[in-house]
Amino acid sequence: MMSSKTTENVNPSRRSGPLSRASRFFYAKSNLVAGLLATSVFAGYLVVVLTGKGTAFAVAGSSVRSLGTSLGFGEAEILAFLSERSDPMILAYVEFNQIWDTLFGLIYGVMYVVWVSVLFKPYSQKVGILNLLPFGQVVFDWIENFALAALSGQYLADGSISSSMALLASTSSAIKWGFSLLVYLVIVVGIVTRIIGALKQRGNRNK
Repeated sequence: MMSSKTTENVNPSRRSGPLSRASRFFYAKSNLVAGLLATSVFAGYLVVVLTGKGTAFAVAGSSVRSLGTSLGFGEAEILAFLSERSDPMILAYVEFNQIWDTLFGLIYGVMYVVWVSVLFKPYSQKVGILNLLPFGQVVFDWIENFALAALSGQYLADGSISSSMALLASTSSAIKWGFSLLVYLVIVVGIVTRIIGALKQRGNRNK
């Protein structure tokens, strides 16, 4: 009869946490069709929904359409962004951050997770939860959205903004874009790795 210790060694998945289970789920379910479908949803949402909602607070001639597209920003940039917009436009910006851009984060996060899972599926035992890296970008995107919505609401109330909240928004934005660069790097490495693997297999067949 197996001891409990031996049973745990045979079934390591029972000891795994939610991140490991989520990682295995995406490795198992992700394929080329899922990747193309996720990309189609991403592109459609970006063009039809996000761009359309962004026009509600767009200012002609403004150098910044949305603070979330900047690598980083300070209090002066936030105040300048808000001061050139009317109250209804700022309210639209709050809604944009709380609803539409938050949903966009989930959409692009799932898309990137699917593609990383597809590329690294043969190496999943070695790279582990690497396929969940894009969700790090999503988390900081959501924190940034919350902070920008809070700053906008405060500005509407008394015409000022919180320095600590402005720092949180700016820092979260910078980290978000840092994760974005890492995700693109991982995808490029995955593509190169799969190409090299395919070439080696073809070479072995030709021998």
